Amino acid sequence: MSFDNSNNIKRLNLALLIFFTVLLLIFAIFMPLFGIVGLAFLPVPATLLIIRGRIRDGIICAVIACLLLLFLDYALVPVAIILIVAVSFIYRKSIDGSRSKLFTVGSIFLVFCGVLFLYVALASAANRTNFAGELFNSYNAYIDQMPEDKFLLGYANLLSMDQSQFDLTLKWLQDIFRFIPYVVPGILIVLFTIVSVVNYMASSTVLRKYNIDIEPFLSFKKWDIPWYWCWGAILGLILVLVPSTGRYLDKIADIAGFNLIIVFGLLYLVLGISVLWGIFERFKITFVWRVFFLIILGLFFGFAALILPFLGLMDIWINFRRLKRG
Repeated sequence: MSFDNSNNIKRLNLALLIFFTVLLLIFAIFMPLFGIVGLAFLPVPATLLIIRGRIRDGIICAVIACLLLLFLDYALVPVAIILIVAVSFIYRKSIDGSRSKLFTVGSIFLVFCGVLFLYVALASAANRTNFAGELFNSYNAYIDQMPEDKFLLGYANLLSMDQSQFDLTLKWLQDIFRFIPYVVPGILIVLFTIVSVVNYMASSTVLRKYNIDIEPFLSFKKWDIPWYWCWGAILGLILVLVPSTGRYLDKIADIAGFNLIIVFGLLYLVLGISVLWGIFERFKITFVWRVFFLIILGLFFGFAALILPFLGLMDIWINFRRLKRG
């Protein structure tokens, strides 16, 4: 009888974890911007099952939850299943082998990169076309027809812009949009890094509640990076600020420079927020006022995007938080 009760509890536990996985999947699909949080949390239920030795249940959890994606795109189903199961086994291997958190986060990052390429390959094979090429062509076609876009025309009328002003503004927008695909690598690196770090923070919090030994992150106010990483940001700025000669190499330099600025800009933006958080704690500012101040900074995003990375960069030499560094 006790054995039957144990099986019933396991089934109920599995059903609840499948339900949570489905909710996270829905959140990741239908919530713009915040969906990356749902994507980061998505493998956590299956990870808990697989680490506790319930490998079959972990795979069942991933498969049943991902069947929801059949309503969107068939190619997404195997990709999502592979993502969840692969991340779960990374944690299992990391805990069994006492791997560092850097190894775990880096492995999760590579899994996200890998499943993206897998999805592109599957979508291309299913449609018998070059998926990335078709997407790029559709994007360029939209940019070309922007002068006929009713929304832009209505916006121009609202601002009482004459035709010459509208044409100049439109050309500026088209040039920006045409350059965006070239910085997609930097954007994806930033996105997958955020997802990997958030996933590790969520997973480690859940696993420690079940007495599973996993290395936690340092307190946010103590986050730090080696001083020589600043050369990545400096190199990006140099490549962007090199005088243009109109040659092909100028475009390559701009592409490389902007990608470096995106990657290292995010890095030092997070570090700047960490420095600010450490200063708040040093002066014993309450949590509510800290969040309020960060929200105010967020409203002036352009200003914050310049000041906070600069603050993070300056902390390398000034050490505002008085961290013990080698």
